[in-house]
Amino acid sequence: MQEIMPGIEPEKRDRILNAAIEEFASFPYEKASTNHIVAKAGISKGLLFHYFGSKQELYQQLVGFVIEKMYRAVMDRINWDETDLFERLKQIALIKMEIQQAYPHLFDFLLKVMSNQHLAKAAEMVEFYKGYGLDFAQVSQDIYTRNVDYGKFRDPATTSEAVNIVRWSLEKYGEEMLAQIGSDTPLDLAQAAASMNHYMDILKQSFYKPNFEQEGQTV
Repeated sequence: MQEIMPGIEPEKRDRILNAAIEEFASFPYEKASTNHIVAKAGISKGLLFHYFGSKQELYQQLVGFVIEKMYRAVMDRINWDETDLFERLKQIALIKMEIQQAYPHLFDFLLKVMSNQHLAKAAEMVEFYKGYGLDFAQVSQDIYTRNVDYGKFRDPATTSEAVNIVRWSLEKYGEEMLAQIGSDTPLDLAQAAASMNHYMDILKQSFYKPNFEQEGQTV
């Protein structure tokens, strides 16, 4: 994807992006206001439209930016040789925490886009994503199936529920940690991973067969 707002200072760029992402995450596309965006970003409307010719172009570039930041990071940084699903979900949680520290409303915006609240037709959404070389269904399938050993789970009948509990737990932990440290404090990923390991040990005792409970523990 082409660099967004090339030549602008990184701090100013992120200020504009965060203001725009927050606005589109908070309101439907039709009600999102470029006046709110420029006021929050502390820039003129002329500067905003210098980089983005229209509200529609701004929105489309934001979608592309979010896709690059989140899904490319996940696909490129996950250890695809890891067979333990708990460890796979921990890797995703750490990636999300790191990104969310810089762009706090990114995932709210992404959820709006994925739930089709901004674009009218599902087919239009699919084609839009394909323009960025992304297939959401394939990404999700890879995360949960590529090299994952589901034989570790104690009860195959409740595996999907167990996965949801682990995912929700790690995501909530990440949200609380980010809220505690604030946006100006560097995120200690090693500390976060160690804390997640502690909680995952407890969850593995509930969901894994006894001989698999202590496997993993990688950052």
